[in-house]
Amino acid sequence: MRVLVGVLFFLAATTLSVYAQQHLVVMNTAAHPDDEDGATLTYYRHAKDALAYSVIYTRGEGGQNEIGPELYEELGAIRTDESERAARHLGTQLFFLNFEDFGYSKHADEAFEEWGGRDAVTARLVYLIRKLKPDVIFTNHDTVTVGPQRQHGQHQAVGLSTYDAFALASDPAYHPEQLEEEGVDLWQPKRLFLRTWQSSERTVVSVPVGAINPATGEPYAAYAAHALREHASQGMDRWADRMQSIPATHFELLRTATEAPFVADDLAANLPPNTQARPSLAYRIDAGRVPLLPKDALILDDDVAVPGQTISLSWDPATFPASQLRWQFFGALDSTVYLADSAIHRLSLQLPADASPTVPHAVHQYTRFENRFPIGMAVYDAQTDELLAGGYLPLNIAPPVHLELAEPVVRLHAGKNEIKVRAQVFDPAIEALTVNLAVANPTTRTVETQQHSSINVQGAGPLEHTIAYVLPADLETGTYTLTVSALPQPTTLVPRAVTAEGMGRAFKVAVAEPLKVGVVQSYDDAMAVALENLGVNYVLLDSTALASRSFADLHTILVDIRAYLVRADLRTHNDRLLDWVAEGGHLVVNYQKTFEWNDNFADPFVEGQNNPSGFAPYALKLGRDRVTREDAPVTVRHPDHPLLHSPNPISQNDWDGWVQERGLYFPATYSDAYTELFCMNDPGEAPLCSSTLLTTHGEGSYVYTALGWYRQLKLFHPGAYAFFANLISYPLTRGESVETSANF
Repeated sequence: MRVLVGVLFFLAATTLSVYAQQHLVVMNTAAHPDDEDGATLTYYRHAKDALAYSVIYTRGEGGQNEIGPELYEELGAIRTDESERAARHLGTQLFFLNFEDFGYSKHADEAFEEWGGRDAVTARLVYLIRKLKPDVIFTNHDTVTVGPQRQHGQHQAVGLSTYDAFALASDPAYHPEQLEEEGVDLWQPKRLFLRTWQSSERTVVSVPVGAINPATGEPYAAYAAHALREHASQGMDRWADRMQSIPATHFELLRTATEAPFVADDLAANLPPNTQARPSLAYRIDAGRVPLLPKDALILDDDVAVPGQTISLSWDPATFPASQLRWQFFGALDSTVYLADSAIHRLSLQLPADASPTVPHAVHQYTRFENRFPIGMAVYDAQTDELLAGGYLPLNIAPPVHLELAEPVVRLHAGKNEIKVRAQVFDPAIEALTVNLAVANPTTRTVETQQHSSINVQGAGPLEHTIAYVLPADLETGTYTLTVSALPQPTTLVPRAVTAEGMGRAFKVAVAEPLKVGVVQSYDDAMAVALENLGVNYVLLDSTALASRSFADLHTILVDIRAYLVRADLRTHNDRLLDWVAEGGHLVVNYQKTFEWNDNFADPFVEGQNNPSGFAPYALKLGRDRVTREDAPVTVRHPDHPLLHSPNPISQNDWDGWVQERGLYFPATYSDAYTELFCMNDPGEAPLCSSTLLTTHGEGSYVYTALGWYRQLKLFHPGAYAFFANLISYPLTRGESVETSANF
């Protein structure tokens, strides 16, 4: 479409430029963000000028978050962003296979079951192998499924599917439909390696990642250290410096398709040239192989656009040394623009009507292998075809309206309720939303209530709208479906309503009265939110409170998950908490990890010193045992114990419907002074009875619990709430008569 003679014209469906030459291509497969072998990847990228690809199976959404309360899809979005930043340090291109991280598992069979079967997993990797054509594949995930040192079940699934894909990628009978896509061809990698942490008699190659890069004066492993610091949500920034001192990475051979001899320090030694790999323009940009535009060199009239929207792109002409330019756009916008007049410094670009949304990231990250900005570009000198700069337009694509419940699960009760709805209107032409909420009982198929409201959104940013509604006085306990719909106005823009669904739970929980609780909070807020919902009088204990022992009037103190890692003041003043227990207090410590608790690990705050001993009143050393099946049967060791009866009776049904896991990092060895409350185990394993340990200390009581209460509390699990209420009420329930209040 010609716009002005000698100024601009567009060419649609332009093929991306590639540079056809011989390449060495390496690929690393890993289960989760931060599992990748960054040291080896960056060595081959920078020392061997290889094309280096990182393939991550999940987005880490089933893990823990050490920098905030976000979990699940929101955590996946955080870890995706961390991984992209890490890849820029390494000089690699990053791909996600988008399998769900459902939490820790012990067996590959469970991972394959959750991921759609072993073949479905293998096929997705085969597709990328056929597309990217690696000579060498390596992973640090083995296929061992037994023994105390076995890897995470998702790690095992990566090892097994990588082993399978190595051979199947060259099999014409294996998923031949993949070969219909241009650039996806039968391909046989030459070698598959397993990385090990130490050299052994099985080691065939040790890659010298500790060698100095003459261009920077740093060891190649330093790139990996810089990358590892980006993974803050996993706490890897604390350990990144250790990566710089690694002299070599060690590898065992798993499979080979060549008889070429090995060399002790090169995974790719003596392999034939790879003339088939065609690195994309996106790869060249991601790997730092093209000049990048200065930051803020391009100005967009909006940083988010909807499909079909026209956006305005402007720039300073002095940014480019040439007067006649060819701009090549790829990704969500596939076109080329020729600029023949240096006075022109503005373009109008129209997004395709079928462009796929990329934001909100937590929702749309799973629809594509790559997760950068959706429109890439390269700027050439139109006369010499010299590549002047490349990069991505700082633009995301959004649906006209995004709607979600502020919380995926809410608590319901008879009478007046309120629910918060988040709406983001991205289409600037939408003026208002007509919102409808329906609360339905899926068992009886009846609608308990419906409520309508209207939101004026023109010119507004993200909105949080509260809908008030009334439920009947005879509301039954149970689970309900909440459906929120929003119809944009005018309806000619988006004729159909946007919907979002959530879950409501109606139940009652009693707490002992009077009760005052303190919380030593970490990076999570589940405990404090639960206390708020229970109507309990509570206070957050800061450093001053711990140092001055300003907690004498409290009945119970909760130590949050991983608090001994992130609260230096807790570590310093832990003895004051134990003294308070001895005087009659009740201390509940939620799960911690071995390296922040056990005295044979380095203190995370004091260099050159190990963790102090005696965090608990009696000997208690954590192990790595966990119960990963959320439906693992639970045996109560002391069914008559007050914690199982007051103020709420706890039954076997209260363990049903847990999410992700029972617990983790169970105590491995502990004093006989502790009473074991529960036993549980994964299939085929011996019972573990240390998930919740209770003891007396002086006049008070102490509980260490490795169960994943915080995940259950976030989702308003009735049984978890009931036991949590019993746990915090314990100082007041040891007598024969207890005053309770059904505040929830």
